[in-house]
Amino acid sequence: MGQNFFLAATSRTPEVSIDPDTHSAAMSGECYPEDTEKFFTELNRALSDYFAQGASSLQLEIKLVYFNSSSARALMELMDSLEQRAADGAKIEVRWFHDEDDDVTKDFVEDIAADYRNLDLVLIPTLDS
Repeated sequence: MGQNFFLAATSRTPEVSIDPDTHSAAMSGECYPEDTEKFFTELNRALSDYFAQGASSLQLEIKLVYFNSSSARALMELMDSLEQRAADGAKIEVRWFHDEDDDVTKDFVEDIAADYRNLDLVLIPTLDS
């Protein structure tokens, strides 16, 4: 379909990949970039390009062991963007993995999921899957 997108993990940013052929994307690692706006702008641009190439579905797996407050805001904006795509007819599933003892991530995802009617957001209590 289109080109794959890949960002290698750094000590402060997660690995991110988008595979148009399998309609899948993944984000894993730690997320507290020095320039949160720059990191998420690049990711949002890649997702926009993915949908601009005619994609109508996406399964995103998120496996973040840590994210800071500025990344949390950017992740909320990312979910808002995906919710809008889903409202426009795309089939989008977000599978958000977390450590079962991590109540902060669990509460964060449950809070944002409550705001969405079109985005399929699934919370999975294990980072090992």
